[in-house]
Amino acid sequence: MSEPRTYPSAPVVLPDRTNELEPTPVDGCLGCLELAKVRDWARAGGDMTTVTDCNVLMARHPDGH
Repeated sequence: MSEPRTYPSAPVVLPDRTNELEPTPVDGCLGCLELAKVRDWARAGGDMTTVTDCNVLMARHPDGH
């Protein structure tokens, strides 16, 4: 049996992906257009969680919505 650690581990460093391009709506897809509209409203209101959710759903097209 190993000895338990009595000190914290090093912090996890996650990549900063804020400068990556966002997915664009697929031509003719009403779901993508709606997600893009919601994403714009969320960004204007400072709701970056909803912005991220919309990006994930658009990136998973057509399975995402």
